[in-house]
Amino acid sequence: MPGPYDQLEKKAEVLENQSKLEFNKKNYSTVISLLEEAKAIYSQLGFHGKIGMINQRIIRVRNLIKFEEQDATVRTQREQDFQNRVQEVLNEQQKYNEKELARQGELPPEIKKTLEKVNMVIIKSEREEKLGKYPRVIGRYKYILELYNSIPKDSIDLSTEISEIEKKLSLLRTKI
Repeated sequence: MPGPYDQLEKKAEVLENQSKLEFNKKNYSTVISLLEEAKAIYSQLGFHGKIGMINQRIIRVRNLIKFEEQDATVRTQREQDFQNRVQEVLNEQQKYNEKELARQGELPPEIKKTLEKVNMVIIKSEREEKLGKYPRVIGRYKYILELYNSIPKDSIDLSTEISEIEKKLSLLRTKI
């Protein structure tokens, strides 16, 4: 015939099982409270071995909570650092675009048109380069050089752009 101690032991076991379910749901505070209740019952029954095991589980759950909090803090910091870097790049891109617009604003319309065409061809070239269409990309960069060379030297200095395109061409020729 089951006695009151058997009922207490069953209640403690039910609490332990509930704590396992809550652990799977990641409700760690509930897990700890359920384990504390089970530990109180086991102390009434004098099951010191069970109490020790429950204490170890509680310690592991608390360590897991600390670890996840630290991990979340580190993740949040990394995300913030990434957002800061993205913002810096966007600001730099905006400054560059503003300078480019200011520079193009001073130029005659035919030169502006040529520079816009160059920008468009560069964008297409970069897309095709990602696809591995190197011969076509080389042709586009040669066309860009022709466009740059068609612009009078006294209206705008494109020497750095030309040297960058020539470097890009030599790099692409090695990939073929």
